[in-house]
Amino acid sequence: MIRIGIIDDDPLVREEIIFLLQCHPHEFELAFEAASMGQFFELLQLDHKPDIVLLDISLAEQDSLDQIGKLKRLLPAAKVVIITGHTEPEYLLKALQKGALGYFVKSSRPERILDVIRDTHKGGAFIEPQMASSLLGFFRPEEKKSRPLDLADSEALQRLGIELHRREIEVAKGLSSGLSYKEIAAMHNVGLNTVRHYVKSLYKKLGIASKQELVNLLNTL
Repeated sequence: MIRIGIIDDDPLVREEIIFLLQCHPHEFELAFEAASMGQFFELLQLDHKPDIVLLDISLAEQDSLDQIGKLKRLLPAAKVVIITGHTEPEYLLKALQKGALGYFVKSSRPERILDVIRDTHKGGAFIEPQMASSLLGFFRPEEKKSRPLDLADSEALQRLGIELHRREIEVAKGLSSGLSYKEIAAMHNVGLNTVRHYVKSLYKKLGIASKQELVNLLNTL
């Protein structure tokens, strides 16, 4: 019997996974379901010990990837599988670096999650096939890699007479990494309207109108 824990703030996702698990009652057992990391930490006091934890990235109150280390310290025997809608390679790499053993994209056929659970429980590590090749770029020194974003020290911006507020730099870093407004807000503990304010200010100063233009600009600096 494989015991499963689910941490996802979308109730429909949780319900769908629980339904799939219940279709195989002799193989899988639900250890717990939680809508946030805070709720998960409370449930641990009830002695729920899963073999596999399915963890969403974009939880409402924080970036859950930064909580994987704490999760693994509390549940050293549990294996973490990311379930997410993000297909950017940066998320995949960060998840693996933090200790996740699987990366499942929600747009895939839902029933495939059962095979991911089985393979991970047996000692495997699942990565979406369409994303696996994106990792190669991080390990090929001859390929061009994106520079760390440091707009504050950019000589090119200084020559143009552009000075950025600290929050504008944080927002720029988030946008260039593929984060949503909600994720940027959670990461820096600010409101969504604050993020929107600095996005408008940032775009006005740089003379751009979209995230793609921001990325293109950074590649030319």
